[in-house]
Amino acid sequence: MIRPSFHRIGVVANLQKEEVRPFLAEFVSSLVKERFEVYVEPRMQPYLASSEGVEVGIGRQCEVIVSLGGDGTILFTARQYADLEIPILGINVGRLGFLAETYKPDTIQRMKDGRFRIQNRMRVTAHLKEGDTVVQTFSALNDVVVHGAGFSRMVNVRIVVDSRLLGKYRADGVIIATPTGSTAYSLSAGGPLMAPTMEAIVVTPLCPHTTNVRSLVLDPSERIEAHVGAVRSKITVTVDGQEGSYLGEGQYILVEKSDKVTRLVVPEDYDYFSLLREKL
Repeated sequence: MIRPSFHRIGVVANLQKEEVRPFLAEFVSSLVKERFEVYVEPRMQPYLASSEGVEVGIGRQCEVIVSLGGDGTILFTARQYADLEIPILGINVGRLGFLAETYKPDTIQRMKDGRFRIQNRMRVTAHLKEGDTVVQTFSALNDVVVHGAGFSRMVNVRIVVDSRLLGKYRADGVIIATPTGSTAYSLSAGGPLMAPTMEAIVVTPLCPHTTNVRSLVLDPSERIEAHVGAVRSKITVTVDGQEGSYLGEGQYILVEKSDKVTRLVVPEDYDYFSLLREKL
């Protein structure tokens, strides 16, 4: 097993969490003390104990980006820096999650020693289209969700896979998830659990109005279209639970495997099945 070498560290933090702010200052100070090169986003400067030894701006010079917060912070970091494909080490400050590990007293020492490994996680790209025209494009590590936004939330969704009709769902919406996202919203909606490093796309109806509708695991090479029939409320497309758009009349969503991956840094003794037993 090749151990990654980290010396130039980018740090991203969820500053909306009050408990993250003092942790950020302490963590960055510890990195500087251990002679790491540290890079932060401009918005983080006011929360640092000292700017000595810290550079502003995260780019290709970084060998790893440490994400302080939780799973949501990792999703934000992965999307924000997707083009760089820099490995991301998630450290939980607060609740436990599936993507980030809890900070331990020896975490920084393990970074010095390279006692981690890197996993490639599949991403998907979602195109909001009108005919053959791409109106907007999104990138997701977890999922793309098409759902109603008003009081009458039920929608009629037609799923087309590689120009073939898969089915028509009468439901609150449809979740199109990656293996990483199989432990997120899709799991809550009854979708299957998948090993996070495999490649596949899962289509999970959200609260279907018939009992014989099940999730379907598709080949990652397939292109999935979600077309929504006429409804009495707005239709929303939500990406990783953090960004999205409304579907206009005649518009639809096309989801396909991205040519980008998210490289997650995990402990050398990382055991996905032990993690499942702990959190489920």
